[in-house]
Parts: sequence; C-alpha cells; structure tokens
Amino acid sequence: MLWDKALTVAKNASEAQVLLPIATMSSVVSEQGTDFFIKVMNDNLNKKIQQGQTQNNPFLPYDEQMFVDTVGHEHVCLLNKYPVGDPHLLICSKAFVSQSSLLDLHDFSAWIQGVTYPNVVGFFNSASEAGASQRHRHMQLIKTTVPLEDMILSGKLPFKHKLFTFDRINSEKAYFCYLAAMHDLGLTPKNTSLNINEPIECLPYNILLTQHWMLVIPRLTNHVGDIFANALNYSGCFLVKDQQQHDWLIDYGCLRLLTECVAP
Repeated sequence: MLWDKALTVAKNASEAQVLLPIATMSSVVSEQGTDFFIKVMNDNLNKKIQQGQTQNNPFLPYDEQMFVDTVGHEHVCLLNKYPVGDPHLLICSKAFVSQSSLLDLHDFSAWIQGVTYPNVVGFFNSASEAGASQRHRHMQLIKTTVPLEDMILSGKLPFKHKLFTFDRINSEKAYFCYLAAMHDLGLTPKNTSLNINEPIECLPYNILLTQHWMLVIPRLTNHVGDIFANALNYSGCFLVKDQQQHDWLIDYGCLRLLTECVAP
C-alpha cells in the first residue's frame, strides 16, 4: 500500500536526517465561522530556496532516499524533502513533462492511487502563478483536515471555481470532470483538440482532490503582498514565513487573500 510504504521511507529518511520539514508553529484563526490553520515556516525554508537556486530539476534524477514506489508506468511516488505534512508525497512523471501543460488520464490514475485513503488531500499547482515551484510534472498528497470543506461543499466559496462530487472516485471520472472544468473556466485554448500529440499549455489553476470531491480554481496571481498562495491554501491551510506575516494575514483576511488570487 502506497501510504504504508511512504511511512516507512519517511521514518528512515527522518532518522537519516535527510528530511527537512519547513513548518513548525501553528495556530487556528476563526474567520466568518471557519477555522483556518496558519503555520509559520522555519529555517529549513532557506535551504529549500538555496536548493531551488542550484538544482535545475530535483525530480530528474530524484534523490533515491526520497523514493517510495513506482506508480503505474509513467510516474513515481517520492517524499517531499521539505514536507509540510508527515509524510508529504509527490507523484512525479518519470520523464520531464511541463507542469503547466494539460494533465492526462495517466496523471489522474497515478495520483488517485494516493487519494483513496482516509483524510488524504491531493493538490496541484499548475504554474508559478498558481504556486508551483518546479516545472517538472508533479501532483502532491498530504494527510490533513480541510478547514474550508463545509464552505466548498455548500457552494459558498466567494470566488470563481468548479466543484465536482463523487460517491466513489475513479481516475476516468475525475479526468473527464477535470476536462470539463478546464473548458468551462476557459483555462485551455479555444478550439483545442484533445487528440493531438503536442502538449496543451493551460492558464494557471489549482486542483484540490479528495475521495469525494474535486475543486478546480483559476488563478490570477500567486501572492498578495509578501504572502504566497498555492493549492493547499484553498483547503484553508496557510504557510507564512514569520510572525509578522502571520499577524498581517489575520488582519488582511484569509478569504480575502484567497479571493484576490483567483481569476475574475
């Protein structure tokens, strides 16, 4: 089982001190009846930034100590070296595929192998404007609660999005819902044929994926002020650099920031 293997690999990597968690202190902030989680990052963030400046592609080749398993024919599961959860998994394409190009059925088939567990949230950042820090195709997985779930499922999100719900998720159903969302939100070029072999570049967006629902969000920008937002923020979980950003976010408003990062 994927998560069982991941826990074992994470334990070994932690004991070898090669995992560098970036989130430490956390708080709960209530806003409009919703409790948001805000975590403050530690000094490992600087190590992540330095690695990003010196390493072109951490997934090709990947660090063998981060390897969890092969997932299907085209993907591998790796630990995130700089996790925000315990563990924090990445489903990466074996060969380079652009993060900003349209996902395919193989991506969903691999990703969903990690989603069909209790309390797992999958998230995807399609481009730098949507919070992606790497250009190599990767989908992410963590175990967490979703503070915004009630608002998501009740249709009360104050920004543009597409929501799909499932009794039992499968890759084909999720993939075709995804294609519908990309079309309806105008995230793919008009008159695009899905049968061509060339990769289809998309406008920026995020996906949140669980066993029972999928949320697609068109993005306008990856930040407001000095606070950056990726897909995980749209679950109601935030990461900030320091106490000053923590206090600023509370004053500014979590929902306000999320809304201003979404394409109108």
